[in-house]
Amino acid sequence: MAGYIINLASKEKLGLYVTHGAYGTIIKRPKNNYWAYAQERTLADYLTIRPDALVFFFLRREIYGVGRVVSFKVGSQELVALANYPGASFPHASPPRNPEDYLWRENGEKNLRWVIFFEPHPYFFKTGLDMDEVLASDVKGVVRALRVFEGVSFMQMEDDEAQVILDLLLRHNEKVINGFLSTKDVFDSKAKQTHDGICEHDLTRYNIDLDGLAGKYTNLDGSIRHEALVHAWLANALAKKQGQAINIFGDWDYVANQYPASPQKPVRYMDRIDIFGYVEKAISPDVSPTVVRYKIVEIKKDKVQSRDAINQLIKYVDWIAHTRAGGNYSMVDAYFVAHDYADSVVKYVQDTLPKDFVTPRRPYAPAQWKQLHLIRYNYTGGTPALELQRHYPREVVEEQ
Repeated sequence: MAGYIINLASKEKLGLYVTHGAYGTIIKRPKNNYWAYAQERTLADYLTIRPDALVFFFLRREIYGVGRVVSFKVGSQELVALANYPGASFPHASPPRNPEDYLWRENGEKNLRWVIFFEPHPYFFKTGLDMDEVLASDVKGVVRALRVFEGVSFMQMEDDEAQVILDLLLRHNEKVINGFLSTKDVFDSKAKQTHDGICEHDLTRYNIDLDGLAGKYTNLDGSIRHEALVHAWLANALAKKQGQAINIFGDWDYVANQYPASPQKPVRYMDRIDIFGYVEKAISPDVSPTVVRYKIVEIKKDKVQSRDAINQLIKYVDWIAHTRAGGNYSMVDAYFVAHDYADSVVKYVQDTLPKDFVTPRRPYAPAQWKQLHLIRYNYTGGTPALELQRHYPREVVEEQ
């Protein structure tokens, strides 16, 4: 079960969020009515949050938890991240004058744009878990996000990392779980009341309108002016398993933004994969699923003119193949998404592939990797706002 760790500045905010089962990042109206790069990346983070993901809060070196993300049914859709007031996803939108137009307003912030909701799972414990204990207990080397948790409001964790933190929190609070419960041990919860109140709104008005947002920043040639907006749109399509996204990229079980892809070093110098994910498979319902395929997406908003962009993507393939797939390149699929590609770039891909490698297990044998796909996007003006097309190779490649 994937998890999210959320950075806080005060104990008051911790109590507020866990009591009401709601969280949102404060984002003020930009002066030029354009979202900045970081704000659109934050929106992309929100859109990857899925139902039942675990929620932890980070405050002054300590981790508090644990909760579980809840969703809301609206017609055929299952909504998780919501606009906190109608139109909140558009940068020019002003906070509503009528307080009743807010989904959640207990924090008193007018500039809270996007919100998620969660419930205790089983409780939010008042005893924090020191991050050093988590890092020292990481005998399997699966704690990845916590090591680079800096300069962001919240960050996604993979299933195995979230499980390490969950295990330690439950171990520290064993007496509480076994029934020796008091108000000194866990936070009071009004999550159900909060969520019941959310359901009283017409939630179609609070859906995050990515198609409308894309339409505001479109060039005449059908490209999008903001790369991070293409990123957010695609992350949402992958997380929600939209039809054309599945046809192009396959059905992902895990979707994450800005995945670190370089050796440990200061965070500001780290390379990051735009969108990273994987596909899992279970041999039976009684056995935990295992990762059978890793997915990498690099995104450019314009026409790709240089081979350097392709080299960057192949570098990420090398990193994932060696750090996650044990050197087995055949487990890695790579996708480049752009508005168009120069003929010289397509030829460079053709000349570069297939990439030779040796299977990392006995019997050793030469093998080839050629799972690099060039994908074009174009603004349609309809729903969905972006159309995805295979550019190279044009035929459908069956997953192994």
